[in-house]
Order: sequence, then structure tokens, then C-alpha cells
Amino acid sequence: MNNLKAALISIILLGLAVLVSFMNKKLAALRDPLKAWEALNNIGLLPIRMRAWIFSTMVGIANPYSRSINFRITELRKGKACGVMRESKRISNPFRCVHAAALITFGETVGGLAVFTLLGKKDRAILTNINAEYIKVSRGLLTASSIVQPLKDRNITEVVNEVLIKNAAFETVAKLTLTWKVDLKDN
Repeated sequence: MNNLKAALISIILLGLAVLVSFMNKKLAALRDPLKAWEALNNIGLLPIRMRAWIFSTMVGIANPYSRSINFRITELRKGKACGVMRESKRISNPFRCVHAAALITFGETVGGLAVFTLLGKKDRAILTNINAEYIKVSRGLLTASSIVQPLKDRNITEVVNEVLIKNAAFETVAKLTLTWKVDLKDN
């Protein structure tokens, strides 16, 4: 019995070591978040929720401020990102709804991932402006989504994308407009 427990613990520890090693290698790939996302989704043994947690943890390591909210990225494709965030006491304001700063952090993270999926290895983008419109009180499970059109003109210097944050009833609770200064290189 003790040998079985020891073997099981060894297998779990080995699995965690492999996962940590994988995360460290893929963390560098967050320059291209789509590669990290696809690599995680190609690990068939991991449950989908675990993949979303690992990816969101990787985003939190690359962008430490995003760890201040508890979010999960649920979809990532070229030019599109979606995520979920559940209301909690940690991100609430005194009026028992999600704090505006948490909504902005959530929206910026999702919107940024949508933009970064379109960038090449040498391309850069930095957020220069956020415009937030709070439409309805934010409570419960929130979903954010952002779609960015492909960057066909390599001479552009600015990308603007919109992030919609909706509640569980699919009502828009906030709309963010993000302006990114981009430096597109020949890749």
C-alpha cells in the first residue's frame, strides 16, 4: 500500500515537473500567444478547463498585473480572443458589483491578446489609450470578447479594437475601446 502511494505521488510530481517545464518554454512563446494556446490545446490528456487555467496563468506571469483578477481565456484565434471572469469579493467595489478597474484589466487583457495574435515575431504593440463605457452594473459571470481585423497594411502605426463585456444574461455591461501604437517590422 505504501509503495502504491509513493508511486502515485512520484507520478504526480513527475507530471507537475513536466508541466512546469512546458509552461516555462511556452512562456517565451507568449510573444506569440497563439502558439502557446495551440500547444496547450494539442495536449489531449489535459482537461479543457486545465488548459484554460494554465494559459491564463502563463498570461499572468507575462503580465503580472492581470493576476489581480481571476480570469480564464476561453477562445483564442487569429484576431479574436474571448475570456470569462467571475465576480468575487476580491474584485468587487463597495456597491457589491465588479470594480471598474477589474473590468478594464479584464478587457485590456482580452483585447491585447486579440491584437497580439496578429503580430509577427519582431512586431510590437503598446496600449496608448483606453476608453471605457459602463453600461450596466456588472455582477456574476462576465464574458469579454474582442475581434481585430487582419493587419493588411504594414505601414499602419495604430490599431483600435473594441472589447465587449457581457453578463450571464448576454447584456452588455461595458464597452472598451483600446488604442494600440504598433511598430510592424518586416518579419
